[in-house]
Amino acid sequence: GQVLQHIGCPHAARERMAEIGYPVSLAGKNGQTVRLPLKGCSFCDVAVDKGFYGALDMETVVSQIHCLPELTDGRKIPFELINENPLPGLPRLLNEIKGRGIRPSQINLILRADWFVTGEKYLRQALGLAQNMGVYILLSSVGLESFDDGILRNLNKGLNVDANLSAVRLMRQLKEDFPKEWGYARADGAIHGFIHPTPWDTQVISANTQKTFGAYALPADILPAHSTPLIIHHASGLGDWIREVEKREKVRYKRYGSVIGWWQEGE
Repeated sequence: GQVLQHIGCPHAARERMAEIGYPVSLAGKNGQTVRLPLKGCSFCDVAVDKGFYGALDMETVVSQIHCLPELTDGRKIPFELINENPLPGLPRLLNEIKGRGIRPSQINLILRADWFVTGEKYLRQALGLAQNMGVYILLSSVGLESFDDGILRNLNKGLNVDANLSAVRLMRQLKEDFPKEWGYARADGAIHGFIHPTPWDTQVISANTQKTFGAYALPADILPAHSTPLIIHHASGLGDWIREVEKREKVRYKRYGSVIGWWQEGE
């Protein structure tokens, strides 16, 4: 199930100027950038008009949970809480649910790495409540996307590798502290974002990324079974970026419906 709590993405609420590097495939052009205004992550094809429209009131959120179907044991089916930054309000939500006699089985969260780390205090409070309520909280996806600072800048994630690694450390620590109430790993059903390949991959970046994988044992629990190749939709910020590259360099990349094939120059 899904329960709507926030409409839109706070990261996409404010326009920022960004500089996105040229594709490494354009020989001799490395170091050049395209400067353009972006809302949210550059690869997101809905950030342009997504913005952030605020939160639903608590009564509306609890009402949605109340209306969810029940499992055979009387608990509500697992649901995803649609909120890009849910941790500050999660303890209050659990208290409201508990006070009304609603019995959830599992709450799935999708978070940015930085908001996950800054919300640790609230999450620990929520996990303490979950312990008493018999609720399982699954961090079903964190958009890590890359373990290279340059690629993260090009994706306009607004965070760096250190933030991603801090999130990984916290995920693992919480599993030690709340083994029955907390899930975060691939084996728990989580699929964390990892985008590869991208137009900015080099042998040096690949080698350093593999070192990071090994140093932090990321393949064991964090990395998905398969990475997601970067997809550039016409409506995304990267769509504007690659069209500007085409204009400047007099090249044209092939189109595949709503996708621009950055990996293959057209005729």
